[in-house]
Amino acid sequence: MKRRILVADDMPLLSEHIKFILERDGYEVETRDDGLSAIAALRTEPFGLLITDIKMPGMNGIELLQTLRTEKIPLGVIVLTGHGDIQVAVDAMRAGADDFLTKPFDIDQLRVVVSRVLDRRLLSDEMETLRRRIRSNDSFYNLVSKSPKMRRVFDLIEQVGPLGSTVLIHGETGTGKELAARALHETSNRRDRPLVALNCAAPAESLLESEMFGHEKGAFTGAERRKIGRFELAHGGTIFLDEIGEVSLNLQAKLLRVLQNRSFTRVGGNDPVHVDIRIIAATNKRLEDEVRNGRFRADLYHRINVIRVDLPPLRERVEDIPLLAMHFLKLHADPAGRFAREIDPEAMRDLLAHPWPGNVRELENAIKSAAAMSQTAVLNRDSLPPTVVPKLTNRRAEIPLIDIDRKLTEITAELIERVERDYFEKLLEKYRGNIARCAKHSGMSRLGLTRKIAKLGVDAAQYRRTRRAVRNS
Repeated sequence: MKRRILVADDMPLLSEHIKFILERDGYEVETRDDGLSAIAALRTEPFGLLITDIKMPGMNGIELLQTLRTEKIPLGVIVLTGHGDIQVAVDAMRAGADDFLTKPFDIDQLRVVVSRVLDRRLLSDEMETLRRRIRSNDSFYNLVSKSPKMRRVFDLIEQVGPLGSTVLIHGETGTGKELAARALHETSNRRDRPLVALNCAAPAESLLESEMFGHEKGAFTGAERRKIGRFELAHGGTIFLDEIGEVSLNLQAKLLRVLQNRSFTRVGGNDPVHVDIRIIAATNKRLEDEVRNGRFRADLYHRINVIRVDLPPLRERVEDIPLLAMHFLKLHADPAGRFAREIDPEAMRDLLAHPWPGNVRELENAIKSAAAMSQTAVLNRDSLPPTVVPKLTNRRAEIPLIDIDRKLTEITAELIERVERDYFEKLLEKYRGNIARCAKHSGMSRLGLTRKIAKLGVDAAQYRRTRRAVRNS
């Protein structure tokens, strides 16, 4: 679908020239010759961008811009200003314009600014859509996604959750394995009972068995009283064994007996403890390879791999990055209003370009850090961690596209002068050299018009001679 642009300028030849350039680039362009007709079109038709002159009869560009923002008509705006009217351009930017072009401008500059503003508008629209999605149905038990791959995971969890089967969740570090386990627990008939999590890679090996099964008083040095382990705490509910691939072979044998008999003995104890639990395990390793290499018991693997849930890495669900970024920004918002509430389009581009080796966890940490560092209500790329923002060499490459002052020194006035000369020649021909009527039509003063046509080298006298010749004939 073509992106639609409206050009509002009281110089028809200039409007038509802009239209010609942009239509060759694939845009759909319409023109209006004053602010009133432009606002009427914008109220009834969808446009992605408005290019408007500042000085127009009836409703000028600033008034048009203020009306757009008051009525909350969503589109990007580029204002056209005369050479030297920098203060006017600043006023327009304060009124809500996205960018400005100073006459005369060249074709490449027009294309760059139009592309940049439309890209920003598309990202702004996407972020508004994301805010609506976060409030609607893209959150599944705190798993946020619109990716087809993740939607299939959601469907599987909804199907498997109520069954009570043992589940193995596989995914890279930071993909949300614990959130998936919580979703499985919440969709089961054990949701009112405890979900107990244990990271099998965290404790030292000598302590992991005690963490799992507990110990009796005096079982080892320092065991001054009985300790209840995680399996016992999870009775009636679910136990989540994260990073189960890190468990030693010796402890794997004990885990296997628990899965088979649903009973165990505390460290240093003799009496069996019977538990009613559901087991959900997770790993970032491929346990099939671990089994082949003798690092994981095949019988235990088959016991925990009853139903498998594979979580895709963030690089395979790039469409979720803006949605997750806005979700985390909202999640970590400061009630006192000191944190950013929006994400700048340039910052969002950096987030989309980053490979995210740490997956969703890395993204959350980046947004949390950036929100805390941000000094404004909008999170910009300067607030993002250095690991996320592109290298300085890449950022320098963008500078020529946005360095308007340097660009202005390179452009030529030849094109605009030719368009203006054609316009005033046709105007003088229409009114047969009558300066007063030409000035009224163009919205200029007589003195201003006289100076303009003199600068352009247009001979008004020849049109007056034509008028006298017609009268005498």
